[in-house]
Amino acid sequence: MSHRPPRQLEVGRYVARLLLPPMYLSYVGLRVTNLTRSFEFYTELFGLRPRHGKRPPADTAEPASILLFDPRSSQRLELNYYPPGSPYSVPYVPGEGCDHLAFRVDDLPRFLAELSNRGLVPERMAHYDGPMQVTAEYRVAYLRDPDGNQIELFDTPGSPTEFRPEEY
Repeated sequence: MSHRPPRQLEVGRYVARLLLPPMYLSYVGLRVTNLTRSFEFYTELFGLRPRHGKRPPADTAEPASILLFDPRSSQRLELNYYPPGSPYSVPYVPGEGCDHLAFRVDDLPRFLAELSNRGLVPERMAHYDGPMQVTAEYRVAYLRDPDGNQIELFDTPGSPTEFRPEEY
């Protein structure tokens, strides 16, 4: 692996040294107790729109999620429902519903290698084996921040990596 000088990003009077590959915050995942109720709340009261017109499933026996976006700001919110018995279902405490933050990265295996060099390893998840899940559409891995908050890292090989509000 060749060593490259760190990129710099100027933000106001601060200069951030970017040592990891390019990425951006894609969305915030919010754990909900009733997907339909939460969907209606965020779409009807706040004007968020579902990606690709997706609606909550009628069957709530399986985990489900819906990505909503704000047509004015492009900010995105993923509603996550985990039914009792799901490996991700935990007792719900009001105010503690942040499920995870998701960052889209350019190259997930490369990003995980950079994190490994810093002593960070992906969290093992119940729905796949190995350090990351690989599908035809995306690759995903999870880790925890210093306070135990879950962070999702994903890429979509073969797709443009610039920010596009209509995509995950």
